[in-house]
Amino acid sequence: MSILQNDFAESAPFHPYRRLLLPPLVALVLTLAAALLAAQEPLLAVAMVVLLPLGLALFILPELATLTVLFLLYSNALIVSVKFHDVPKTVGGALPLALLGIPLITYLVFRRQKLIYHAQLVVLIAFYLLAQILGALFTDYNAEAFQSVIEIILEGIILYFLVINAIRTPATLRRAIWALLLAGLILGGVPIFQQITGTFDNNYAGFGQLSDTGFGTGEENIFGEVRQFRLAGSIGEKNRYAQIMLMLIPLGLYRFWGERPAWLRWLALLCTMVIGVGFVLAFSRGGAVSFVLIVVAMIVLRLVTVRQVALVALGTTVVLFAIPQYTARLASLQSIRAWISPESADLEEEPDGAIEGRTAEMLAAFYVFVDHPLVGVGPGVFPYYSKRYADRLDITSIEGRREAHSLYLDVAADNGLLGFVAFMGILVVTLRDLWRTRKRWLEERPELANMATSCLLAILAYLATGIFLHLSYLRYFWLIIALGSAAILVARNEETAVAGPQTA
Repeated sequence: MSILQNDFAESAPFHPYRRLLLPPLVALVLTLAAALLAAQEPLLAVAMVVLLPLGLALFILPELATLTVLFLLYSNALIVSVKFHDVPKTVGGALPLALLGIPLITYLVFRRQKLIYHAQLVVLIAFYLLAQILGALFTDYNAEAFQSVIEIILEGIILYFLVINAIRTPATLRRAIWALLLAGLILGGVPIFQQITGTFDNNYAGFGQLSDTGFGTGEENIFGEVRQFRLAGSIGEKNRYAQIMLMLIPLGLYRFWGERPAWLRWLALLCTMVIGVGFVLAFSRGGAVSFVLIVVAMIVLRLVTVRQVALVALGTTVVLFAIPQYTARLASLQSIRAWISPESADLEEEPDGAIEGRTAEMLAAFYVFVDHPLVGVGPGVFPYYSKRYADRLDITSIEGRREAHSLYLDVAADNGLLGFVAFMGILVVTLRDLWRTRKRWLEERPELANMATSCLLAILAYLATGIFLHLSYLRYFWLIIALGSAAILVARNEETAVAGPQTA
């Protein structure tokens, strides 16, 4: 097991006296702290007393902390609380790391287990971080670049290592996937309710945001053309919302196909349907193209049976029939033909301004990479170059600082060849090992193979949408990479457990 270094070494038992002593010790410390705070900050002291039972529960059941963090992060509840409910930004940012520290301390200190890491990914992540630092040192925008480096460390690398160290068993991995699906149930449920009731003026405490004024559906009423809002759930940006919802669809499908209890299978199907409808309500053309690519990948790689493909096709047909506005939205993709070949386009077709703008931004990112091939212009710095480079192109005029609108070109422009190779290496190694995990356990432990396959497809969904979206909302990228790595490491631990008795 060359990629593991004592990842799941046999740990000392969590002795009963430690389990008995831990709660009263924690209670004593917190009680003393509350007493000291009572005189100066009575509200803070009351909050500490109220949260005491929860804190004890998290130490006794560290998995609860892990699942809570996964739900809060994927539902974007913490960002919503900061943006809409005046929760301090430091609290929203620090809470996930603090909660994930609970299982880490429990496993390393109280249960005396080893730190888990994937050796090859550690090297690649180190090179990726090195590229960020070098780019930040040599850019003309040092302050902005180093701010991006800090975000990568906090929202990405630290989160990744905490998650893979918190998910140590197949049962925890399975529950982690369920935590994401339940978050998706909220993410999709609120926009569905908005669409059904037409309450677009209500953001539902931040979980029903709109990102623009919508698009024309081609239908008319007494007020003129009917317009359809593009819904963005708790994310607030419709294309990014579509991306994170698409990543959940394979997780939900494989829970539906993999769960044994009938009620869990139907719950998985309900979650997947709600997530799928939420995905559609973003009305993302790039998301639609990415969905087709994922289905094609599932078929080509033989990850689904004919019956399962039929089920996906049936579900897609029902959703398109129920939401005909999506068909109208997708029809606007015909404008690509007018832009590529004006002579062959119909007279009614006009080039889509959004497509022209994104093409200009992508090409600008490519030429920035050509001019700064080694370490790029610095992490998060490309927008400062976008207009300057785009203006050289005879496509369209862009205003202000624009993103690359492509994951791959964005990484290349910001981080150069060094960062791009390291970034793609992280993806390739993760996908390779997930594929190997699927093949290894498909017959003996189909549940492990099932979870590895769903993680593999979730990452592919991110990569497909990355054709049209730059690298942003880092926590979602690193969270899905961490989930995939956890599936790999958990499966390797099962391999060790199987091989152990045979070699004894």
